[in-house]
Amino acid sequence: MEEMCVNYIHYYPRTQLELCKSHVDPGFLQKYFNFINRFNGNDQCVCGEVGVTEQFSQLHWDGFTVEVLDSLYNTAPISMHCNQSIARLFPGEWEKQPVPEVTSTLAKPRFPCEGGATPTS
Repeated sequence: MEEMCVNYIHYYPRTQLELCKSHVDPGFLQKYFNFINRFNGNDQCVCGEVGVTEQFSQLHWDGFTVEVLDSLYNTAPISMHCNQSIARLFPGEWEKQPVPEVTSTLAKPRFPCEGGATPTS
């Protein structure tokens, strides 16, 4: 039940960035598991005693559980790990960073199969 999203971005001109990965801050994720378990009447949470994958598999998935998780992903700080081309972390503070704010969105292109005009470049 592992899930991972991978995006490859090619930079020009060349940069010293090798890779960046991010995830929701582990402390906030544990608070989510604790909250959902208490909400469902499970006072004996095994949070932290078993891996995250096991904790996710033990949840009762319903609309509430999903909405709270979505809210967590949209608001909880993220931890980032960005490596330079020399396989060392970039200097700076990368833990508990705020979720980036989306300031604009691209219009969804219409494709011929959707009955609209073909996108032009």
